[in-house]
Amino acid sequence: MSPTRRELVSATRARILEAAARLLPDCGPNGFSMDLLAKEAGVARATVYEHFHSKGVVLDELASSASRALMLEHDGPHLGDPLTALRDMLAAVCRHWHEHERAAREARTLAAMTGAEPPCDALDAEYLRCIVGRLMSGGHLRPHWSPDDAVDALGVLASYPTYERLRRSPARTPNQVEAMLAKLAVSIVAL
Repeated sequence: MSPTRRELVSATRARILEAAARLLPDCGPNGFSMDLLAKEAGVARATVYEHFHSKGVVLDELASSASRALMLEHDGPHLGDPLTALRDMLAAVCRHWHEHERAAREARTLAAMTGAEPPCDALDAEYLRCIVGRLMSGGHLRPHWSPDDAVDALGVLASYPTYERLRRSPARTPNQVEAMLAKLAVSIVAL
């Protein structure tokens, strides 16, 4: 397939997914047909079926792309004090979830409708492993935490469900959630 053809196929696929994303809030997952999706996307019904053999596949792709879109972009932990890197990471996660709270809830709803894995991670495991490695090399990881356990615990702390739980009960501001996460992180690190 030529590069131009590949770009056209990719653009058509994206247009169909964008149309499905527009239809979903008003119609729900069962409220639109592939015909309506084709009309909304401005393509033939056969074109929709060329890219997605069923509405379930469209919804699965939407759920998957929503999860990918909620990942926090990062340059990697900055050099310097690992405790500062941990604090900065927790602050960035709180800002990220606050800014993307509606999108995270919508993506979780979509995942529930499709049976896909709900989005909840803002950070990838490699980023967390880097932070934990720096904490270990700086002597800041408590002895009873293995690196894998610390990565998992930080992943839970940085997850949307944790943010949502801390934000809602009792009602806390994003800054208060950040402070709570810092308190929880102290159980992992030795100051």
